[in-house]
Amino acid sequence: MLNFALYAITVAIWGSTWLVITFQLRDSAPTTAVGWRFLSAGLILLVWCAVRRVSLKFTPRQYGLILIQGLANFAFNYWMVYLAEARIPSGLVAVIFTLLLVFNMVGARLLFGQTIGRRGAIGALCGMLGVALVFWPELSRFESGAQAWWGLGFCLAATAFSSVGNLLSVETQKRAIGVIPTITIGMGAGGLCMLLVALLSGESIAIPMTAKFLWSLVYLSLFGSVIAFAAYLTLIGRVGAGRASYNGVLIPIVALLLSTFFEGYRWQAASVAGVALSLLGNVLVMQGKTRSRTSA
Repeated sequence: MLNFALYAITVAIWGSTWLVITFQLRDSAPTTAVGWRFLSAGLILLVWCAVRRVSLKFTPRQYGLILIQGLANFAFNYWMVYLAEARIPSGLVAVIFTLLLVFNMVGARLLFGQTIGRRGAIGALCGMLGVALVFWPELSRFESGAQAWWGLGFCLAATAFSSVGNLLSVETQKRAIGVIPTITIGMGAGGLCMLLVALLSGESIAIPMTAKFLWSLVYLSLFGSVIAFAAYLTLIGRVGAGRASYNGVLIPIVALLLSTFFEGYRWQAASVAGVALSLLGNVLVMQGKTRSRTSA
């Protein structure tokens, strides 16, 4: 029962954050919104580390690795996500982001020499074809074609940055650097970086005093960046990383359903087929990774 609750928490929260991001875009620049989101989350985790007496002391080289990972995961990744959601429906961004597993698989092959099995290769192909099908109706509309292409480009860039952060996390864990200290420092650094970018770009870093921005900031910082992550880590500890990662199959479905109700996303035959194909690809990639671990 607890495992089901943990699955439900992570899927519901992370599935809804894609839509909640759009509420912030109406009142602030993407850099400012991302900056305050992760600086707030980093401060919350900093208090948690102080209460639990979790050490944040590392060597200069370890700090460097943590900072690079944090900038990739919590600064440039989400900056690109916010720019993408300013141009295309949030549900589409969530579906395109399922290519993260493919990016991770290819990156692990290039950096760590991990083999790509048959299931992984077929899954990657299904995922790419599925995303192409989901996105095709947007690209085919002349009036929104340019915005859709820009949205796709920003989302692919976000996926690439996220993959870099994920691959770097493998290195930090090899060096016995804890996950909580890593994301505490990483979120704080990512938030400060984005506020600095906002200042250099001549944008205001003042927090918009609107109800929609403030409650979305609390939701994204506390629930989306802290509570959901804590639930996911707990789930990994109970069922293993392989089984826990299957929530990634349900998250884009939740995001698309919310986008349908709140953003007027229109389903077409290609969209339905594409979602099914991309999710099948995710399952095959995850099964391939599980098999390779078992063989190893």
